[in-house]
Formats: sequence, structure tokens, C-alpha cells
Amino acid sequence: MVITASKLDAAFNPKTIAIVGAKKSANYSWLRNMDTFKGRVYSVQVDPDEIPGIEELGIPNYKTISEIPDEIDFVVIAVPRNVVPIVLSDALNKGVKNIHVFSSGFAESGETEAIELQTKIANMAYDADVVLVGPNCMGIFNPSVGMRFNQGQKINEPGNVTFLSQSGGHAGTLVEAAQANGIGINKTISFGNAAVLDSPDLLEYFAQDQLTEIITMYVEGPRDPRRFFEVLKDVCKIKPVVLWKGGQTEDGKRASASHTGSLTGSSEVWDTVIRQSGAIRADSLTEAIDITKAFVYLAPTTNRNIGIIGGTGGQSVSMADAFAKNNMPVPRLSHDSLASLAGFFQLVGAAYYNPIDIGGLNRPMLSTIVETLFGDPQIGSVGIQMGSGLLQGDREDGLGQIELYESVRDKSGKPAFVIYQAANPYEEGDALNELDIILRQKGFPSFPDPDRAAKAINKIVSYHSFKSQAV
Repeated sequence: MVITASKLDAAFNPKTIAIVGAKKSANYSWLRNMDTFKGRVYSVQVDPDEIPGIEELGIPNYKTISEIPDEIDFVVIAVPRNVVPIVLSDALNKGVKNIHVFSSGFAESGETEAIELQTKIANMAYDADVVLVGPNCMGIFNPSVGMRFNQGQKINEPGNVTFLSQSGGHAGTLVEAAQANGIGINKTISFGNAAVLDSPDLLEYFAQDQLTEIITMYVEGPRDPRRFFEVLKDVCKIKPVVLWKGGQTEDGKRASASHTGSLTGSSEVWDTVIRQSGAIRADSLTEAIDITKAFVYLAPTTNRNIGIIGGTGGQSVSMADAFAKNNMPVPRLSHDSLASLAGFFQLVGAAYYNPIDIGGLNRPMLSTIVETLFGDPQIGSVGIQMGSGLLQGDREDGLGQIELYESVRDKSGKPAFVIYQAANPYEEGDALNELDIILRQKGFPSFPDPDRAAKAINKIVSYHSFKSQAV
């Protein structure tokens, strides 16, 4: 069976969904997940004790999928694993072409019977030419049709990022973290054991999806590693792929085998795959989100030189070290820039060579200082240090500073980002969150410390350099 774009279009954009196995003990979560779905939702449940609760939700219930008096585009199966083949057979008899098996306990368990059961349902799907998602996964989140696998997922904040994840937990957390960071999501899919639908199929599909500009993925191990590598190489020439590989250590490999039944391969092989394909490596959920956010907000550049503004002496040194360690030089400004700044800059408690420590005496000349830094021909992008106090004192002055940075950034066309300075980020959380919302509205990504900023900026500059050479 070939999984074509048209088949996946249908899977991601159903008009009717049937949920099989919703239960009160789980608060009918799968039915509640779909309360934002823009199409029609049906329930399939045979237990008479469960049916009243389902009907109280206003959702019609049937004993089998075949009894539903409507064409069904997508089925979610949430029943014990031994019942899955029976439900799957019912769905196939109904003519359903897209099926998500949420149920677990298949090949990931390592049991012979469970492996055989997974092979059985995979063969049933192949024989019927059906797209089967899973088993052992959370399935699909598509804001445009209101299709969710978690009730906290927001459908009114679409964007250009698509998440692909073997892990259901990571898929959910990636969505949550992305939406908290102002990253709009096009689609997300958790595909679990990948008995039929696997990561190369999804990469091929989203490479051609015009609504997807950035792909971020968590993968433990594809069924066909060679195909995965070849597809990944092709996709990275078109758009960035942030790749978080699970199972990098021996302990991690063992855990992934019991999680999704994946054979992960050696770390050395995966390092080579990532390097040669042009994918952007992430080693944690935090790093995957940081890199994705940088891609979403920052204009492309291949210039690695960083200009830094806003820190005190020691903070400036620490920021310069962080970027230099990540192959992002913080060079001395050009002769013309230094000459311009030298004409007025007060050096008491301040410095202007780069990083620029403005100090109190130079605040009246902030506009000229910012314009000089952004306009310096050596500087590729600019990091601006801010603290929660920016809006806590003279709020209008703080907002004015942000608007100044926005105006100069837009005029120069150079990417700019913010690094927070917070002695106690937990205590300052509300103030930082307010500042972050304002910055996102102005198109500035923020990072909680210089190390995370440097790692993310290094990764996206490296990708833009790779892509410029690949074309």
C-alpha cells in the first residue's frame, strides 16, 4: 500500500468521526476532546452502563460502527487490545479509510502474542488500503477542523508549525509548550508504534503541505531507516526539520523499545543521519521548542555575528561567552560605528564596543545607540537583554523602548531576539509573562538565558547556511 497525499488529506480533514470505547472512568475524554470538532461526532459503545453518560453529552451512540446512519471518515479505537481486531473489522466493513488505534499493549510490550496482534491489524489495514495511525498513540490535532486529542489544545491559534511525534506524551507537551510560546500550530500527529503510517510517510506529506513551513519531530526509530534518511534529506532542502531523537543512550534505547517497540540504531549512525541530511538536532523538548520559536520569529540570516545590548558588565561578558561557545562571534563593532558612538558615549559604568552596556548616563541617546548597533555591517542579528522591571517602573517608557527596538529592527531587516535577566524567575513569573506577551505581539522571540538563546540561534543560522548551499 502506498500512503498518498490524498489519503492523508482525508485523514487530517475528516467530516465525520466515530469514537469507539468512550468510558465514564476516563470522563468520556475522547468524546470531550472532540467537542470542538466542526463535523459530526458519533459514539460506539455496547456497555449499557456507559450509554446514558454518553447520551447526556448530546452525542448519539450505536452498538457498532456499521449501524451509524452516516458515512464515517475517521474512527478512534479506544478498547482493550484483544477487541481491536473486531472493531477494526467493523470499521473496514463500513468502508472507513482512516483509523486511529489509541489502544496500547501491542509490539511495545515485547510479548509474542502482542507482536502478532499488531501484525494482524497492520495486515488488515494494508489489505483494505486503509491509513492506520498507531497503535499506542494519541492521534491527530488539527486546529482548522477542531480535531483534538487533549481538551487543553487551542484551535483558534493556527500557524505554520507541524509536530510529528511517536510519543503521545511528547506530542501533547510540544503542543502545550508551543502555544504557551506563541507558536502557531498547523497540525500535530502522534503515531506511536507506526504499524502502518510511519515518519517517512508524514515527512513526505508535510514537505509538500503549503501550510507547513517548519516541521518539528520526535522519533525513536522508523521501520525503514534507509527510507527515513533519504526522505529526510529531500525534505530538509525544502523546509527546516527540527529532529529530536529519542533513545540516544543504551538506557534510552531500552526504554524506547518498551515504549513504541522501536529499534533505534546506534547514536553514531543517527549523528551521521542528522548531519548529512541537514536536519536541525534537538536533544530535549526545551531545545526543540527554542529552535522552533527562533525559526517562527526570526528573519533568515547566514551571518553568525551577534550584537548584544542591554547588559551590565558581568552580564555582557556572560552573554558574549555563551554565544562564542556556540560558534556565534560577538565581534568588536566596525570603525565607523565606534567612531560614531565615541562622539557622545559616557563610559562611566558603561561600554560600547559590543556588547553594549548602555549605563544610566547614555539613556537619552538610546535611539542612536540602537540604530548604530543594528546598522553595523558586521552584525548579523541582535540580542537585547530585558528584565521584568521594564514595565514595572515607568511603563510608558518601557513600552517606548520596545517600540524603538521594533522600529529599528524592521528598518534594518535584521533578526532580533530578547534574553531575559531574572534573578528569581519564579517570583517574577507574572511580570515576565506580561512582557513576553507584548514582545511576541511585536515579533520578538524571547529566551530565559543566553545559553538557550545561543544554542537556538546557532542552529537556525546553520540551517540557513546549509539551505543556501543546497539550492
